[in-house]
Amino acid sequence: MKNVFLIAVFLVLIVASSSLAEPSGISRTSEQTKFSAEDSGLRNPIPIPKDVLALLIRDKGVQDELEYDHLSVEKLPTSWFSASTIHLSASDKPSIIVQAEGPLLGANVTTFWVFNTTARGHELVLTASAHHLIVKNKRWKGYRVIELVSMTAVQVSTGIYRFNGTQYLKIR
Repeated sequence: MKNVFLIAVFLVLIVASSSLAEPSGISRTSEQTKFSAEDSGLRNPIPIPKDVLALLIRDKGVQDELEYDHLSVEKLPTSWFSASTIHLSASDKPSIIVQAEGPLLGANVTTFWVFNTTARGHELVLTASAHHLIVKNKRWKGYRVIELVSMTAVQVSTGIYRFNGTQYLKIR
């Protein structure tokens, strides 16, 4: 009888802790948290919103590739990007991670853009080139920490980024 009671208490604690881990009742187990220059295609791709595309057009690397391919900004191929949503904060509004594809890829590196969703649309909060982008469960001021990993033939570099209320900044 004592063992049954302990098992029941253990199960209640597991259920209670899992409900505390997901604020606002949203299940986020299907969100992709690891992105890589070697992965072709995302697990849960989404169409890129028009305001996000308008911000991507401003990126120097995107502008350079458009010029190289003799394309106008109106002809920006959406195939140059893949996107997925993720909850970086406890907000019900998901953020968007965009990954460069096709001619925007580098050798062993890609560009990642992170956009927060606001009442006014999307805001660019991080642009970085790396091999991996990993969204951690650890939080800083309510936002999840982002890790970027870059590799060369002789070195692996890791950068940790935290949200400061406006953008993600490298802390180490």
